[in-house]
Amino acid sequence: MGLVYLCLGKNAEVPYYFERARIHVWNVEELCYFARENAWVLDSSVLNDLLVQWIRQQCSLPDLADALAGTLQKEKPVQNFVHTLFAYTGYCSKQDEAQVEKILNLGENSSEAVRTKALGDHYLQRGKYVMALREYESLTRELTGMDPAFLGKVYHNCGVARARLFWFDSAADCFERAFRLTKSQDSAREYLVAKRFFLGEKEYVNFLSDKPDLYAASLKLEEAVQQCDGAWEESEEAAFLARAAQAAQNGGESVGRQMVKEKTAQLQEEYRSCVEE
Repeated sequence: MGLVYLCLGKNAEVPYYFERARIHVWNVEELCYFARENAWVLDSSVLNDLLVQWIRQQCSLPDLADALAGTLQKEKPVQNFVHTLFAYTGYCSKQDEAQVEKILNLGENSSEAVRTKALGDHYLQRGKYVMALREYESLTRELTGMDPAFLGKVYHNCGVARARLFWFDSAADCFERAFRLTKSQDSAREYLVAKRFFLGEKEYVNFLSDKPDLYAASLKLEEAVQQCDGAWEESEEAAFLARAAQAAQNGGESVGRQMVKEKTAQLQEEYRSCVEE
């Protein structure tokens, strides 16, 4: 059985909107969830007097609002705000609270560029690829004086986000930039993967002929492709297509088509969640 949370205050008539995260919250429990899951977003521009007034007026929690208002005057306002919020609501376990505090401390002691990349990484891990790209691309526009190794990691993750959106051409450009900056074999491999997805077989071979520095990476990629072919045969996706084909044979073509239609709708919904802001 999952945890049961005692609801405090009331649902707001007007939700609070966190612009950078593109998220509305309707009550203090949702605020706690937001703070726990989006710790990299939290700073003094996010946890502020406007949020305190929303808690006071919309959630009808004046005691919590007073306590949170006091934290904004302390030495570490963000950490104290979050600690007070969690302590009052009892929402988070000690382990979760410690993890949030760790992220907040890292953010406080990091440069703006590092915090921006960390936020992009957070969105990338959650499958919010367009939001991740917004953070990464804000960094790639600020090239002057940026450490090449750091910038290479930004470009690599930018490529990952684009590839997962099926934008393989532009993903390849990002992976190439990452490889040229860092000489990372991971970036080299992903560069070739992206190229392989949108080039025809002949075009891909011609492309490789002009890239002797990628020859070793290309051999490893082909080994991985063969392994993927074997893994596909045992995958749930392959099993689903086999079931759909069998259903079409046994129950008529419309049955198999309906199964594929429902699966496609599910995949479309998953893709929409990746591109929403």
